Amino acid sequence: MPGTTRDQLRDLLGQQAQAASDEALRAGGHVSAEQLEALGRLARLYELYQAAQRPSTRKRWPVAAALGSTLLVVSVLLFARVTETEVELDLALSEVSFVLPAQQILAEAMNLSALGVSGLHEIQLPQARNREAQILQTPDGMESALRLLAASNGKRRGSIGLAALALPKETHVWVRHTELPHEFRLSLKGNDLKLRSDVNGPVQVGFAGRGTELLDFVTPKAVLLQPGTNEVDLDLALPDTSVGMFSSQLSASNLSLFHIDEFLDTDRTVIRRASTMLSGTLYFAALNDQERKLRPGEMLHFVQSQGQFRTLRLQDDHIDLKFHGRVRGMSIGSGENRRSLMPTWLEWLRARHGLSLLWGTALYLFGLIAGVLRWWGKPL
Repeated sequence: MPGTTRDQLRDLLGQQAQAASDEALRAGGHVSAEQLEALGRLARLYELYQAAQRPSTRKRWPVAAALGSTLLVVSVLLFARVTETEVELDLALSEVSFVLPAQQILAEAMNLSALGVSGLHEIQLPQARNREAQILQTPDGMESALRLLAASNGKRRGSIGLAALALPKETHVWVRHTELPHEFRLSLKGNDLKLRSDVNGPVQVGFAGRGTELLDFVTPKAVLLQPGTNEVDLDLALPDTSVGMFSSQLSASNLSLFHIDEFLDTDRTVIRRASTMLSGTLYFAALNDQERKLRPGEMLHFVQSQGQFRTLRLQDDHIDLKFHGRVRGMSIGSGENRRSLMPTWLEWLRARHGLSLLWGTALYLFGLIAGVLRWWGKPL
């Protein structure tokens, strides 16, 4: 085998060189010309044999592994997306729903021109000038509804208010504009819901199936409302010049920007999800507040969301929402056109660690190029 011959020649050359060295030491540094000539010829033979051999085959797997690793890293940076990101939303909506992750006050007291409440089991009306206090209850399994409308009696003008809504944890909240100016529907689903309306002066009171009557409350009174199940709907009519404000810094999760439409046919029910987006802007807080404008009707989805409403306001014809929080699985569109809006790892690194990314990339490329050049220039 070539390797064995080369090793034998190398060993023989070493032995001859060692013998010549020993002879020189014994003779005081004198070596015969014949011995030096024989050693030179043997060294020349070894060099010629080395040159005549076919260069050993280079190992190609290190280069392939380096290129494969580079491709994998680049693919991850370009196409893999972060699992969670921080966003800020500034939106105008026709409807929004969310869940309260903790017990908190949804809204402070609101002044209303009219209030309608459905899904009630018990209604406690206070004493009025023209009627004694009364408690109205519905049989188990049945529900009632109440409508209060501010009225006037000569120079006296009645007033209606919705007391602060202190809601328990895990209450599901829907807020929707009813397409009538200053009118909204607030739907609540949760346990132990308790509602109160404050009335004063002449107020028109209407009961489901019992008509209406005008009651005159001489002093401010409280109307207590007890839902029949864990769901209740409130129709809020705001005075023309007022704005309905929900609590600031309101914690919320499971944010949804859709309305569910149901169409009943003779033999089937068709359910359609419609976007409630009127306009707005999405800010990527993790990408140095990069903006993305949202068009009317654009479908913005979240698999999971958790954050706070900086503003949740009922305007004349829409809901003004400003939300800041962390989201997962953010996407836009529907069906086959649905695409992810979660930042890629490259976008995240470029925004948060731009200088480190630059230096790391430069050093990696330098090492890779140096390794390839070394591989081509010297057998491994």
